[in-house]
Amino acid sequence: MPVILVVDDNPQMVQLMQEMVHLAGYKTEVAYSGLEGLDKAREGMPDLILVDLMMPEIDGWELYHRLREFTTIPIIFVTAYDTPQNEAKAIALGAEGFIGKDLTPMELIQHIEFVLQAGNHADNNEILH
Repeated sequence: MPVILVVDDNPQMVQLMQEMVHLAGYKTEVAYSGLEGLDKAREGMPDLILVDLMMPEIDGWELYHRLREFTTIPIIFVTAYDTPQNEAKAIALGAEGFIGKDLTPMELIQHIEFVLQAGNHADNNEILH
């Protein structure tokens, strides 16, 4: 069963996304900061990571760059700042998805399933070093 890591500093949002992911039949891990998310990704090597953009310590952009230093795990940004500029930046970086926090459970599940099925997700969570 694929494991989805949810990284968001808002406990209510983490709980909501965790419930949506569980409805789709996936297991979840959670992190309440970018640094905690970085540690959990290193420890557990999830199959996919859902990342908020605005977090203390390190934001979602910085987390993305740090993750890319050691893994190719697919990343979907889930943010309240779903502007065209942020979406363009996420695409330019190579993120596998960018969606607003006003999403429906079905939208989140569809994004997750699309990303997991699009590539060989078993190959995507490789360690680079």
